[in-house]
Amino acid sequence: MAKLKPRARLIRTIGDKLISGPEAAIIELVKNSYDADSPSIEIKITPPNRNFGGAIQVRDFGHGMTFEDLLEKWLEPATDTKKKNSKSKSGKRTVLGAKGVGRFASSSLGKSIHLTTIAEHEGKLQKSVLSLDWDIFENTKYLDEVEVDLNETECSQGETTGVSVEISNLSTIWDKKKLLKLIRELRRLATPSHIANKFDIFLFLEDFHVGLNTPYNFDGKELLVESNKMAGVLQKETVDPSSYNLIQPYSISEESDYHLKGSFDGNGSFSGTFVIVRGDKLPLKISVPAPKLEFGEKNCGPVDVDLKLYDLESDSIEKLFKRMGLKYDDFGLRRAREIIGENSGVAIYRAGFRIRPYGEPDTDWLQLEKRRVNDPSKKIGHGQISGSIQVASEFESNLVERSSREGLETNSAFERLIYLITNLLVQVEQKRFDFRAKAGISRKPVKNIDKARNIASLDSISKAINSLPEEQQKPLLLKVEKESKALTRTLDEIEAYQKLLESRAALGMVVAQVIHDGRTYLEPINSSAKSIINHAPFLLDQNQKGALVRKYYPTYGQAIETGATGLASLFRSLDPISGRKRGKPVNFQVSQVVENSLNLLEEGFIEHDIYKIVDVDSSLWAYGYSGDLQSALMNILQNAIHWLSTVSIDRKEIILKGISDSEHIQISVENNGPLIDVSDQDSIFNAGFSLKSNGHGLGLAIAKEACKNSKGDLWLSTESVNTKFIMEFPMGEAKH
Repeated sequence: MAKLKPRARLIRTIGDKLISGPEAAIIELVKNSYDADSPSIEIKITPPNRNFGGAIQVRDFGHGMTFEDLLEKWLEPATDTKKKNSKSKSGKRTVLGAKGVGRFASSSLGKSIHLTTIAEHEGKLQKSVLSLDWDIFENTKYLDEVEVDLNETECSQGETTGVSVEISNLSTIWDKKKLLKLIRELRRLATPSHIANKFDIFLFLEDFHVGLNTPYNFDGKELLVESNKMAGVLQKETVDPSSYNLIQPYSISEESDYHLKGSFDGNGSFSGTFVIVRGDKLPLKISVPAPKLEFGEKNCGPVDVDLKLYDLESDSIEKLFKRMGLKYDDFGLRRAREIIGENSGVAIYRAGFRIRPYGEPDTDWLQLEKRRVNDPSKKIGHGQISGSIQVASEFESNLVERSSREGLETNSAFERLIYLITNLLVQVEQKRFDFRAKAGISRKPVKNIDKARNIASLDSISKAINSLPEEQQKPLLLKVEKESKALTRTLDEIEAYQKLLESRAALGMVVAQVIHDGRTYLEPINSSAKSIINHAPFLLDQNQKGALVRKYYPTYGQAIETGATGLASLFRSLDPISGRKRGKPVNFQVSQVVENSLNLLEEGFIEHDIYKIVDVDSSLWAYGYSGDLQSALMNILQNAIHWLSTVSIDRKEIILKGISDSEHIQISVENNGPLIDVSDQDSIFNAGFSLKSNGHGLGLAIAKEACKNSKGDLWLSTESVNTKFIMEFPMGEAKH
């Protein structure tokens, strides 16, 4: 019977195939240190010179390997030890390097390896040293003919457990481009400081420096310092220059425009929240039932999702950087987009470590760009999303890791994972799309009539005519004047028609909201009314059914009352803009309207712990319709309560003040909640504009229209340090 006789060069061949590059090889060594329960790893790269072939030193402080471990595990490529034992020796970590390819990584980095390991053995420390020249596998015919230099030696006093690997005669020229790529890879691998089972990565590049005898035009230390500075700035942290060797996790702080977070259970049902960060930041509950598992398909186990979404318009990015506490002008649009792009990508993590290549900017494994082609205004692109997906062990998730080059096997579990995530994105994409429409993001600019009027004056033509001989000027100037008046009349007609269209659009928004809210209130009324009619014949029956009908009859009445109250409230809020005749305007006491409005909203003040400061004198009287003032006041107060509920401050306040002059009274409503962005201030009174997660964008439009119905007005004050609205009504005469 014949047997396989592996050639010695197979080791080098497999290493070249398994390891996609020098950065991936170092990542494999980092994983081994993590599996050894080491709290940290130190990596030092020394470039070659005329007399030295360069070296990479990797040192950890884990449990190390005994002499027997080296014989039975390290010298057995593709061992299944880690596959059998999914936990590290301490039991605190899920092992990562389950392929036994660490030694292949060493072979791809340099021509020789010197490995020193210290481990506990029979109650004392045991030190073992292994030396190997990888060229021997090229010069020896068969694998079993290779002899490895392996010895046990004495430990020096003060030495501790761990593994030190020195790889010399490097195969790669570590130029600036490769080092930056390595730093980026390690940064994506680094664990944030708040993670309980923290694993620090240190990189030492001091031997790279500009000098007469070196071919390098950069300084390794400065390269790390600058890289860490950028990571620190983006995390709103100050990076200590003395700790520049510590690789910091790389992310755009905690800010985003939208934030999706939650979990899929083992069957594929999702439960979580979607937060519109650039809006009111209130979590919207998201629940997605598990899709049916097809025949032969496997579940991908429980999955934790934490994704951040971004808008890429220039004003959106400017607001994002402002929330991050950064000065947008220091970056500019191009660099700002590059920063977001560098951090884009959805990473897959297992046991706190990223599975390469998922999460890299050029790895669109969810095929988001392909989805986006047919609907770019709604679908999220690969460059607009970043974050992490945490998956369970291979046994629990059926998501099987291949080599560092290939990531996860493309099996049915992986395909289901893609389907679950993209199906979830469909849910939040619609919410994002609706919000962007209400907030006027990426909306076409409004036509500027005033600018057109300036052009219609034809001043430039008139000036040009003035340079002609006097006898030629008069007929031309008369013609220009005639044409200018015609253009102005046309613009007047266009403006009037535009206002009509805007009015009808606002009315359409109001009608749509009335239909929506009306149906909400009518549904329980209809349902309860049908139940009363259908169950009436059994009301007096002395049996179980009769008892059940009598038990639920009061709930039907309560539902009808709740629906009727809601409809009444809806109609009252619309009354000021109904256009119907309401009799003659009258004098009314402002303080009474303020008191009534505050009483109606008392529950909101209590629920969100908001203090009221009221300074409206009882001698203040207005002329108009009290319902208009109450409608405007209620809408503004409800907005203030909502936005104050989105922030955590020591004392939330709403301040109402009333003042008067000879002709008008003014009531101001001020709150110390979030400020309205300058770029949104011109839009807040437009029907349909809203920054609330579930807002309909009619509140301020109705409030302003209500004030105008009483010959008054409403505006946002730009002089206050807080958010402050001012309502103005004609002065009234006090009743005696």
